[in-house]
Amino acid sequence: MKRPGRNSFIGGIVALSLVLAGTGYAYWTDTLNVTTKATTGDFGVQFVDLGLYAQYGNETIQGGGWSIVDGIDKGYVDDNFFMRGTFDYNKIAKPGSIDAYKDRAKGYNNINFDAELVNAKPIKKQVGPYTQAKTNASGQIEITIDKMYPGYAQAFRSDIVNVGDIAAKLSNIKFKVTDLDGQDKGNVDHMIGVAVYIDREQYRPETIVDEPTFKLADAIGKANTFTVGGVDFVRLSALSDKDVKDALEKNVIKCAPATDQRLDIFIGVAMDPDAQGKYTTGISENRVVSNDDGKSQSKGIKLSMDLLWDQFNVGKDAGKGNILIEQNAK
Repeated sequence: MKRPGRNSFIGGIVALSLVLAGTGYAYWTDTLNVTTKATTGDFGVQFVDLGLYAQYGNETIQGGGWSIVDGIDKGYVDDNFFMRGTFDYNKIAKPGSIDAYKDRAKGYNNINFDAELVNAKPIKKQVGPYTQAKTNASGQIEITIDKMYPGYAQAFRSDIVNVGDIAAKLSNIKFKVTDLDGQDKGNVDHMIGVAVYIDREQYRPETIVDEPTFKLADAIGKANTFTVGGVDFVRLSALSDKDVKDALEKNVIKCAPATDQRLDIFIGVAMDPDAQGKYTTGISENRVVSNDDGKSQSKGIKLSMDLLWDQFNVGKDAGKGNILIEQNAK
């Protein structure tokens, strides 16, 4: 399995034989033998259970939570609209719910969206409820939203699982913003933003104190955000060639090969409403005639976000030695 951020071990069986033999012509002899065997473990994390937000009841906010903010009717789609529940791990939404959204949006927008595990294959070993028989896994997610407009926002979710034998820690997240297939990005790197939140699957903030989590907007800072549906989104222009290593050094997130160490990752994408016309002409009563709406229309942009993982013990002090330092090379 090759993927960004993967560390692997290479090794085999080590056999050590020490022979202490007597010498002589007709004297008795004897032999003592020490055999050491060792094998190496495996290291790897993958995405599973990708879907539109939210897929499970504990991810919803009763009475006002959203999965899509689109301005239609009451202004948003309830957060349980696409909920498919358990056991449909390879579907991104409840059957028929995406078509139901497009019917709802007729006459208002022409949004298309998708989320995909790239080159997905059956998970290599069981992790919690995820088995080879019913779960695909991948090292890459591709999220696509076409024909966005100012004020639109959508959220996605996935699990991160450890399919190896060694605990992993999230050491850094690197971001890269580029043109989409040669398209002119205009000023949409300022207008489109992303929200990212990572926590342990069993984390309950009301009962667990000081649980390590990752919060992108908190790590980048309020000055580089805009708000849609109560959520702060970080402008892509603030993420270009940036990383958040410092935030993760202070808040170590571990993913261990055990059922209680699965992680949830939530990702939101939105376009600044820009009512005041900072990047567009704004709403009619605040119209900024010097701005050009063409800079944000029919444009394309791509954000690449690499989650980089290390062994849990990277950077740990190995101590000052033991008696074996007496055998060190001089």
